[in-house]
Amino acid sequence: MSSSSKERSSSPQYAPLSLHDDDGEGSSTTLDKRSSEDDHSAPLLEAPENRPSKPSQLPQLIMYLSFALALLSAVNVALFPTTLSKYRAYPFSDSELEALPYGDARLGLDRAAEIIHPPRIYTRAWPDRIARVSRKLKKAVWGQGAQVYVTVEDSTIMRFPIPSDGVNACALSWRPPAAFSARTKDLTTKGDITEIEVWQLIAPSANVSSSMDELDYDTLSYSTLPVRGELLGVLDLTAEPNSTTVEFACPSGADSLVVEMRCQRVACHASFMQVDMVPRFGFELVRRRE
Repeated sequence: MSSSSKERSSSPQYAPLSLHDDDGEGSSTTLDKRSSEDDHSAPLLEAPENRPSKPSQLPQLIMYLSFALALLSAVNVALFPTTLSKYRAYPFSDSELEALPYGDARLGLDRAAEIIHPPRIYTRAWPDRIARVSRKLKKAVWGQGAQVYVTVEDSTIMRFPIPSDGVNACALSWRPPAAFSARTKDLTTKGDITEIEVWQLIAPSANVSSSMDELDYDTLSYSTLPVRGELLGVLDLTAEPNSTTVEFACPSGADSLVVEMRCQRVACHASFMQVDMVPRFGFELVRRRE
């Protein structure tokens, strides 16, 4: 018995620890602190999930502004015809235009005048000598007249007085008859008349040194044709309202220009009477003014 009692006294025994003081106030204070901590911690953990989200006002504002802009545009489009008709019915007077910040209604047109080149103005000269020659009938003489006859085998010699006023730039021009005039019947054309060559004649003969002013048009034939110089250009008799060669230097030291009108196209034919009457049509020499 004594041995068993010794074993019981030496073996460890469980003794619960006291969580409060003897007066019992510590336990209540500790419990209150824990409960208060639990009360404060719970809302912090639940706030992101339970807090109501405030709706954004920006999309609604954009929608209202877009609707107002669309409504204003529709009103402007609806009022535009009425406003335009009022402006047309009651245009601004000169005094009202001057009262505007920019009263000049031609604002900017002064610059356009500097960009646009002025139109070229020419002085025109009518031929004073016309004679027909034929390559087929080389000795045939038609003499000075008013008939212009240009074919593959026939040429027409013309003398033009050179206008005294202007720059050193001349050209040969073709003026067709007016579309609804009676002179359209005076012109006879056949075949291709789009390339009428204009050759300058520089001397009456290759063997005689004399000026073109001494040329006798009443005795002129193809066998006595003056010497050709340079090709001055090509005229298209179908062009509207006219056809003009490229500009060339006006002959210096001469009062007139003598040319030969010839055609190299097959079945080319153009004939008319170049008479100085209104409305005019035919060949003429032009010189550009300064």
